Amino acid sequence: MIMKDAVSTNMRRGAALVLAASIAAVAGSVQAAPKNGGTLTVGLETDVRGFDTVKGGVYGVSGRTVAGAIEEPLLMYTPDGQWKPFLATSWSNSDDGLTWTVKLREGVKFHDGSDFDASDVAAHYNRILDPKNKSRSRGFITAIKGAAVVDAHTVRFTLAHPWQGFLPTIGGRDMASLIESPEQTAAGKQNRSPIGTGPYIFQEWRGGDRIIVTKNPNYWDKDKIHLDKIVYRILPDPQTRFQSLKAGDVDVIWTDRANSIINAKKDKSINVFVQDGGGSNLLLLNASKPPLDNENVRQAVRYALSQKISNKVLWKDTRPYVEHPMPFKCGDVNYPTHSLEKAKALVKQYGKPIKLQMIHTTTPRGREGSEIHQQLLKKAGIELELVPVDQSILVKRVFTNKYMMSGWRIADAIDVGAQLFALSYSKSPYNITRNKTKELDMLALGMRTAKAQKTREAMQCKLSAYINKTSNMAFGQGNRYHIITQPSVKGIRGFSYGTAYVWYMWKDNG
Repeated sequence: MIMKDAVSTNMRRGAALVLAASIAAVAGSVQAAPKNGGTLTVGLETDVRGFDTVKGGVYGVSGRTVAGAIEEPLLMYTPDGQWKPFLATSWSNSDDGLTWTVKLREGVKFHDGSDFDASDVAAHYNRILDPKNKSRSRGFITAIKGAAVVDAHTVRFTLAHPWQGFLPTIGGRDMASLIESPEQTAAGKQNRSPIGTGPYIFQEWRGGDRIIVTKNPNYWDKDKIHLDKIVYRILPDPQTRFQSLKAGDVDVIWTDRANSIINAKKDKSINVFVQDGGGSNLLLLNASKPPLDNENVRQAVRYALSQKISNKVLWKDTRPYVEHPMPFKCGDVNYPTHSLEKAKALVKQYGKPIKLQMIHTTTPRGREGSEIHQQLLKKAGIELELVPVDQSILVKRVFTNKYMMSGWRIADAIDVGAQLFALSYSKSPYNITRNKTKELDMLALGMRTAKAQKTREAMQCKLSAYINKTSNMAFGQGNRYHIITQPSVKGIRGFSYGTAYVWYMWKDNG
């Protein structure tokens, strides 16, 4: 028996409307029959750190856009807000909520010709869950105790407690959800030469320049795939990326740069598609090191900063203002709105000079956003030193506790609860602000173990309110995605988790 998804009606409706709006916007472009063949060139902001769930770390939008062509999840979340079969054909939950039984599609093969079966799924999840491997995805899925093979095409997941986040997890678009080849992983090759079950086969990776994938002739759902090849070009500079699209050197780009978005919307020669998602920008305040181990100092920082000013100056109002990262409404969540008066009072109360340091990426977004923070904190009497680093170095420093402040994000997801728990629970390897309190643990566990989705949502609101109150994290702009394409690009079926499903697209140059 196929069970209905555990995501609430509220969440399903919100995501469905977003995706439906994307598809409605392109309805006129998909009337004609798809054309087979050709190459799609996609402009990415960053290179991919790797495709191994342990060695690669976590995916950003660029990583998801590439990995989704190569590797696949068990479920597909559709534009009408439903979980549909994908690598799995059915799934059911036990009466006590502690066991999920997942039936797998038969006849699916990995790119190397080996059969995809239950042992591959179990190996993938058990590897992430093994604490010895120190997978960064582990903190998101520790409600799963383990995965076991029932037969060649049946996997049984055992949970530590009933978990409303199970289906969003196995149907996601991140490293924990996309199934990789255990054989390639065991050989130590998956990170740089990935093998999956997806519609495209990894061909070449020129670090910092491009990644090339080619059509999988043995794909299990081959009628939906039309391109011969996808070339992912690494174009970190947003203006270069946009001009490459304008010049016809690139067919598709993702961007959050306001100037490119505004100019693109005025340009009749290109198409712009917009999607709002869950999650948000995030500013991390390391609560384990002075002076940010002092809650008054953290609150002073929070009151000095202004999401509205950042939206106006940096994003030019192309991203939504949010007070929490959930894709549903909450009541009052204690969001500290900009107040120099309150910030200065807390600085005075602390009684000592406050000197902070912030690491940020070398991207224009990282630099400009940090400079806005620096100017706002200066007005409150707080000194902020800016330290630009490569994105991979930033991630490493955050996870090894070698930072005071850093930009981060809560990734777009149908259910952000797994990320909130991982960021908050004291024993989580993803508690990267090191803020560990009894109340925070109680709220995180209460949300994680909620038996009803409405209770889970209410606890997410309470958890966000507590985070806002203790100020170890600052929720920033909400996720709004802009995909810009050449008119020849067709077949845009909507996109989720901030990722355009470029592997389903096709080109009509006639």
